[in-house]
Amino acid sequence: MITEPSPRAVPGASYRSAEEIGRTAAGPRSLPPLDGHTLHTMPTPVDTVLANGLRVIAVRRPSTPMVELRMALPFAGDTYTHAATAEVLATTLFRGAPGSGDRQQHTELACQGISLDASRSARWLNISGSAPGHSLGTFLDALTDALTSPSRDEEDVARVRARMSRQIAVLRSQPHLIAQEALFAHCYGEVPGLQEVPLAAEAERVTAARVQALHHTMVRPRGAVMVLIGDLDPERAVADVASTTAAWQDTGAPAAELELPALRDGIALVARPRAVQSQIKLIRHTVSRADDRFPAVSIAALAFGGYFSSRLVMNIRETKGLAYRTDAGFQDHLDQLALTVDADTATDATVQALGETLAELRRLADVPPSVAEIDSAREYTIGMAMLALTTQAGFAGSVLTAVILGHEPERVTRFPELLRDVTTDEVADAAGAFFRPETFSGVVVGDAERLEAGLRELVGDRLITRQGA
Repeated sequence: MITEPSPRAVPGASYRSAEEIGRTAAGPRSLPPLDGHTLHTMPTPVDTVLANGLRVIAVRRPSTPMVELRMALPFAGDTYTHAATAEVLATTLFRGAPGSGDRQQHTELACQGISLDASRSARWLNISGSAPGHSLGTFLDALTDALTSPSRDEEDVARVRARMSRQIAVLRSQPHLIAQEALFAHCYGEVPGLQEVPLAAEAERVTAARVQALHHTMVRPRGAVMVLIGDLDPERAVADVASTTAAWQDTGAPAAELELPALRDGIALVARPRAVQSQIKLIRHTVSRADDRFPAVSIAALAFGGYFSSRLVMNIRETKGLAYRTDAGFQDHLDQLALTVDADTATDATVQALGETLAELRRLADVPPSVAEIDSAREYTIGMAMLALTTQAGFAGSVLTAVILGHEPERVTRFPELLRDVTTDEVADAAGAFFRPETFSGVVVGDAERLEAGLRELVGDRLITRQGA
């Protein structure tokens, strides 16, 4: 490999260290103050629902001469077959129909700087893409062609199926996925609609005909959301989308409306014989993101375990060295928002790590975060929210996420203001209401022979032993 010569190897050059650069003849060079209070403003969006039911949100942000697209189509299903078929559909969505010359088309699109990709989650078919502003028409044509072309090549599906089987085998051997599925099984029972990674046996049975049938039924505009952000005229962009997608009409039934069973109580010990590490996962349901209390709950969660300076991280990771990783945050479990607490720990440290986690939950409920903790957590989360809005791609993703969670586009710039308005008393109330350890269910996945006695002593009758993961 040919590399540039080191600057210090250039004869006659003079260099200064970082310390030297940071000083002047008058003393240390002063740094400009950090401005943590300048919030992004939301350009006026064009937000409309087209005749075919597609909601389109277009915002002009010409920071670069590009357009970013983010799109979500309702795609929930209540069977394991659906999860596998939906995964293949997403993978093949932009490969084109048989005989369409799709590979050549993709090459031509790439040469124009256009990209399109699809993925699936438990509830959505997600589409992302980008294109130069002057190629928006070509970009929309390629997108619409894929959305309205359900045909699949059996040979292409077979290749995807084989590759997916290998990927599934790797993913399903990962401790995090094992623990996540063990958590779902313990807390809700069998809920195929929660499944993110398909079962290998179901993936092997996916055919081109199945993918085509699912496409015909569920790749539909009604209920879908498209966000366009970038170097565009919003009114013209929406008109272009309306014209281009006019032939894309509803062809099937809406996605299933799935609801979770009631959350089961207790902490399940799920056996992984001879495992040298354990995964701890605790959850409880909390208020929705639309609830007035959510900003306070989110600050409480962050102060508890959501970033490096939080109580839980400083205790079990930094001070006591009991966990490789620990975190607290939120996950959407179909129609419920779950407050989650995770930790990865060595087998010998598992019982103590869980004990410290439960103790920190109790302490947060009994001794709420101080003003300093709240201010630190507040500034951190506002900073992260603002950072996500600095690029066209981040802005587009944030707007789409806000909309599919039931908010208006302006939520992305309004939420930091809601965080600024949260009071110490509101955080204390949230901590007392949502962080009491006895309200959390969960799992510990690890070597049951070495863990059961200690866990039984720690949590008593709340411990439930289950079959191996």
